[in-house]
Amino acid sequence: MSKFKLALIFSFAILCITLQAQNLKLHELFNEGMVLQQKTGALLWGTATPASSIQVSIQNKIFKAKVTADGKWEINMKHLAAGGPFSLVVKSDNETVKLNEVYVGEVWIAAGQSNMAWTLEKTDGGKEEIAAAKNKNIRFVMVPVVTYAGDRARGDMNWRTATTENVSQISGVAYFFAKKLQENLSVPVGIICCYKGGTVAEVWMSRETLVSNPNHAPIVHTYENYVQLRGAEKYNEQYAVYEKKLKIYYDSVKAGFNLAVRPAEPMGEKNYKRPYGLYNTMVKRILPYTAKGVIWYQGEANAPRSEQYQTLFPALISEWRKDLRNNKLPFYFVQLANYDHPSYGARPMWAELREAQLLTLQKVKNTGMAVSMDVGEQNTIHPTNKKPVGERLSAIALNQLYKFNIPYSGPVFKSVKIEHNKAILNFDYIYSGLASDGELKGFTVCGADGKFIEAKAMIEGNKVVVISPEAEPIRYVRYGWTNWTDANLKNKEGFPATPFRTDNFQLLSHDIKSPNY
Repeated sequence: MSKFKLALIFSFAILCITLQAQNLKLHELFNEGMVLQQKTGALLWGTATPASSIQVSIQNKIFKAKVTADGKWEINMKHLAAGGPFSLVVKSDNETVKLNEVYVGEVWIAAGQSNMAWTLEKTDGGKEEIAAAKNKNIRFVMVPVVTYAGDRARGDMNWRTATTENVSQISGVAYFFAKKLQENLSVPVGIICCYKGGTVAEVWMSRETLVSNPNHAPIVHTYENYVQLRGAEKYNEQYAVYEKKLKIYYDSVKAGFNLAVRPAEPMGEKNYKRPYGLYNTMVKRILPYTAKGVIWYQGEANAPRSEQYQTLFPALISEWRKDLRNNKLPFYFVQLANYDHPSYGARPMWAELREAQLLTLQKVKNTGMAVSMDVGEQNTIHPTNKKPVGERLSAIALNQLYKFNIPYSGPVFKSVKIEHNKAILNFDYIYSGLASDGELKGFTVCGADGKFIEAKAMIEGNKVVVISPEAEPIRYVRYGWTNWTDANLKNKEGFPATPFRTDNFQLLSHDIKSPNY
């Protein structure tokens, strides 16, 4: 046989081996430095040659699976012990993939809009925290913000240590949550960061889930009818103009023009605020990664439809639990902070949204709510003091999930007894007692006319007594029922009380079921 033929045969063999080696692949989230969920089964999945066999070895355990006809495989790695780094070896019939740095511990998903996305770098005390960050047992991955199919890549799905060189861009809330968890549990903690500023809840949900509920279907129908009536040609024209204006905006910002106004993006197939958009381009990229739970900070953008949020938010939780294959998945969220929203004036839209969050806490099992009223800032939607928020979320997890005997909630309204011009309020989660900074504030009452006026309130033992001679007899009581409020009730452990109302008057957001485009 000639040397030429031998060379051809050798080259062909190398090509075949190379092509075969490309068949066995892990999902993009499984890479060096990743954290797998301990104890309960941690899913591992990928692709390989159809009908081949898969074997995974880690911690002297072996797990096996068969590749399906469409080239997919999945393995449930049960009873993994916390620690690391471990090596993980995946073998098919003739291929091998090995990861040398795999950790096992507690995995959480951090999700929501801009207050969750607010970086550690911009958080109060963040620069000092970054400089001191040396704990390699806190690890994170940033899900790239891809607003539509075909959008340019923004980052990767590589795991990183939350140390000085990497941690500046992680969510401040998520970082302080993870730090407190790691300090108490002494196991690796992994955070999957999946968030985008300015997003309404429905962008994080599937179309199928939205249209299945008559209360939520108008969100989809309004959007799709709008897109259809305008037409693709008109949208493309609008988008081209938008891109030109956006470039001018960025050039102006770079030039130091602080008054530059970012142009509004036209609603359509590329707009990240469209219903079910980021569910398809971001959420699906992490499914069904095994996580211990979700921490969530969102709701600001849904305030005009707060009443709808009473069912929309629970529907989101239900869908995420289904997608993550755990119908009891802990879902802990942040109640909206104090803020004097300029768009609403005296209309208490954020109060209505906070109520929707409180109702979710009370009606949906395995949820927890961190109240953030005391860290809000009157003139900005982005309060920079994120440490208490992250630590309150961690307190919920440590108490409810990890069974630490620690306080984790502020006072929650329980019942009221009306005695003519006096209302006696009872609360849960008092712990060692009720407290306030200075005079107790934030209470209003109404009489038969339904008009709420300020009332005097006092802490008497484990109760709050509200008195108002002007409203005789008192019918209803509200606490903190404005966007920005001086309400200051808390318990002695420092957890602020959640706003509430004892009436059932119709909300301003009643029956508003879709945004206006």
